[in-house]
Amino acid sequence: MSDKITEKEVHEIIERRSTGKTSFAEFLEELSQIGIVEYDINVATGQATYKGKHTELKTEPQVNFVISNHFDRNQAIQIIANITLPFLDFLREIANAGIKTYNVNITEKKAIYMGMNGEQIVEPLQF
Repeated sequence: MSDKITEKEVHEIIERRSTGKTSFAEFLEELSQIGIVEYDINVATGQATYKGKHTELKTEPQVNFVISNHFDRNQAIQIIANITLPFLDFLREIANAGIKTYNVNITEKKAIYMGMNGEQIVEPLQF
């Protein structure tokens, strides 16, 4: 595990995940191996911030989704359970369910999804 996370390493891992070459669990494991401890996703733009112990890396925005003002907890939980969706489809679906951001904490093995009005869904991660 290195202390300096390179953009190239992160982008290679993201590319493997987005093309379906790795599962979500493998994606998290690969991020952990290069020193990523957590990441935040802005659902409207798809922009991610990957964080290591001493470094941070932001990706470029990828989309421009409108977040629903109506938070639909049941719909969001169903989408989160279907983590096999391609990343941008996953973002579109959770945007429609009213999720604006989420944080994945690899160290604590949990994800926290935030709604427009402060609603939260905490999901334990299996990997």
